[in-house]
Amino acid sequence: MTNYKEYIYAVYQEKSFSKAAKKLYVSQPWLSATIKKAEQELGLPLFDRSTNPISLTEAGCYYIERIKQIMAIETEMEERFKELQNESRTELRIGTSMFFCTYVLPALLNDFSLAHPEATMTFVEGSSKTLTEKLLDGRLDFLLEAERPESAQITSTPWASEEIVLAVPACDPINGKLERYRYSFEEFLQRAKPNGRRPAVPLSQFEGKNFILLKEGNDSHDRVLKICRNAGFDPQISLRVTQMMTAYYLVCEGQGLTFLRSTIPQHVVPTDQVVFYQLDDPLAVRDIYLSYTKRKASPIQQELVEFMKDNIF
Repeated sequence: MTNYKEYIYAVYQEKSFSKAAKKLYVSQPWLSATIKKAEQELGLPLFDRSTNPISLTEAGCYYIERIKQIMAIETEMEERFKELQNESRTELRIGTSMFFCTYVLPALLNDFSLAHPEATMTFVEGSSKTLTEKLLDGRLDFLLEAERPESAQITSTPWASEEIVLAVPACDPINGKLERYRYSFEEFLQRAKPNGRRPAVPLSQFEGKNFILLKEGNDSHDRVLKICRNAGFDPQISLRVTQMMTAYYLVCEGQGLTFLRSTIPQHVVPTDQVVFYQLDDPLAVRDIYLSYTKRKASPIQQELVEFMKDNIF
């Protein structure tokens, strides 16, 4: 017989021909005629139209039970085909910031690419909120961010930690009285060596200075506001930008102060136009999370998770 189950099931759910018609985007007369035709083919009525709302007959109850079984089988088949499709996928889509897309991941994942030449990698930039949405709806496989996504459907693993430091134009007179705290570019890169580390600067010294901050809606923005407030002041914001690298280059041009991830100097050309200061606020250290959904991962996705655990930038 013709497949009428979608129409019959909609009437059963809505207990109304008019409501079911609206749900299916068809006219009520057409739907009523279609159900009548199905009942004629079966030789039995499926709905008792004398009740309000309409109810199922004994034959209708049997039909709906079988429809539910068929729908369960179809859902299981769809999920299994998706699993098979996922198992054969070799594309890896990673959502993260411009900094990681440009400076960290290409070099970090070079060995992984050599070991898995069949894998195709795509790096996607965006805000944490947008990238999380893409991860949840399957448009991304992984998320690498300083914010842990708040979703029960996502697994997040601390992958690395990074420090937030203050970058100041070298030409700013304030650097003269903060010499014991100040790092030149080269000194900052060598700070892990014996006697290379300087004390953390009292951030309150920079109250009233012009700060360049990232726009609202990300961890860096909220975190640096708290760090400044912990130091006893609200930063005087002269400019908001979307990328931390943009803020860095504006500092080099003398446009203001900014807060940076401490790894940025490792990936840019050394310059004498900027100096750095470390901070003593606990918020100046944060975790970077590798996040992925709890749906079954493909073999290549599992390989990437293990690789990332063993390789920290």
